[in-house]
Amino acid sequence: MDNGNILSGGLSNLKEYRSLVEEYTNAKTLNEQAASEEKRLEKELKINQKNLEDDIDVTVKRRRGEVASQFDKAIDKDDDKIKKIRGQRSKAKNKGVKARIAEETSDLVSQNEELKANIKTSLREAKLPGFCGSGFYFSLFFTKGFGEVVLCALMIIMMFLIVPGVIYIALPIEKIKDTNTQIVLLAVTYFVVMVLVFFLYMIIGDRTKHKHKEELLAIRSLRDQVNKNNVQIRKIARAIRKDKNEEMYNLGDYDARIKDIEDDIAIITQNKADALKVFDETTKPAIIEEINNRELPRIQEIERNYKDMITKHNELEDTVKQLGIKLSTEYESYVDKSFSNVNKIDELIEIMETGKASTIAEAIQVYKTK
Repeated sequence: MDNGNILSGGLSNLKEYRSLVEEYTNAKTLNEQAASEEKRLEKELKINQKNLEDDIDVTVKRRRGEVASQFDKAIDKDDDKIKKIRGQRSKAKNKGVKARIAEETSDLVSQNEELKANIKTSLREAKLPGFCGSGFYFSLFFTKGFGEVVLCALMIIMMFLIVPGVIYIALPIEKIKDTNTQIVLLAVTYFVVMVLVFFLYMIIGDRTKHKHKEELLAIRSLRDQVNKNNVQIRKIARAIRKDKNEEMYNLGDYDARIKDIEDDIAIITQNKADALKVFDETTKPAIIEEINNRELPRIQEIERNYKDMITKHNELEDTVKQLGIKLSTEYESYVDKSFSNVNKIDELIEIMETGKASTIAEAIQVYKTK
C-alpha cells in the first residue's frame, strides 16, 4: 500500500481487510449475545434473591406464628371463661339490685296498692265507670301540669284535624268528579266530626265531672299521691343502680375466680413473650441459616456466572471498540463503508483472483461497473 492507502493495496491487503471485517462482525455478534446473557443472568439473580428473602420471611413468620398460636389458644380459652363468669356475675348483681330495690321500695309499693284500691272503691261508691280513674280522663277533664297540657293539645289536634281527614280519605270520593262537591264534603266531614267530638266531650263531662266533682277531685288527690310515690320509687331505683358499692350482693366468689383466670393469663402471656424471645434469638437465626445453606450455593453460582458475563461483556465491548477504530481509521476512511461486508469483499477478491484488477481500487471500479 502507498502511504497506507488501502485502495492501492493488492490481494493480500484485501484478504487482511476481509479478516478484520469478519473478526469485527463476529465480535459484535458475541458482544450482543453477552449483553443479552448478562441481562438474563441479572434478572435470574434478582428473582432468586427475592425468592430467598420471601422464603425466609414466610417461613419465619409461619414458624413464629405456630409458636404464638399455642399460647393464644390458651389465652382465648381463659378469655371465654372470664366472659362467662362476668355474665354470671352480672346476672347475680342484677338479681341483687332488683331484690334491693324491691326491699327499699316495698313501703311505697304497698302504699300505692292501697291507694289504687281506694280509687277503685271510690269509683264504685260514686257509681262512676272505671275510665274515670285513669290518667287520660283527668288529663282531659281536670288538666294540671305541663304533661297533661301537652296531652290535651295532642288530643285536640288528633280529634279535630287528623281524624276528620282520615274519615274523608276513607270515603269513596273518587266517584265524585266535581271539585266543589269534594270541598263541601270535606267541610261537612270536619264539621260533623268536630260536633260529635264536642258533644261527646260535653256529655261525658256533664255525667261525670259536673255531677261527681268532689269525688273525682278526691280520686285525683289519690292519683297524685300514687304518681309522687312512683317518682320516689324511680329515684330510689336509679340511686341503687348507680351505687358503686357491691358488697351487699355477695359477688366475691365471682371476682376471685376472675382474678385467678387473669393471673393465669398473665403467666401465659409472659411465657409467650419468653418463647418468642427464644425464637427470635435462637430459632430464627437457625431457620435463616438452614434456608441459606440450601439455597445460597445455587444463587452464588448464578452470581458468579453473572459477574463472569459482565467481565466477558466488557472485554468484548472493548474488542469491538478497538476493531471498530482500526476499521474506521485504516480502511473505511478510504473504502466506502458499504464494502465493510464479507460477501462484497469476497466478490472483490474473486475479481482480483481472476486478474480483472490488480489493486483494490480497480476491483471496486470493476464491481461497480458489473
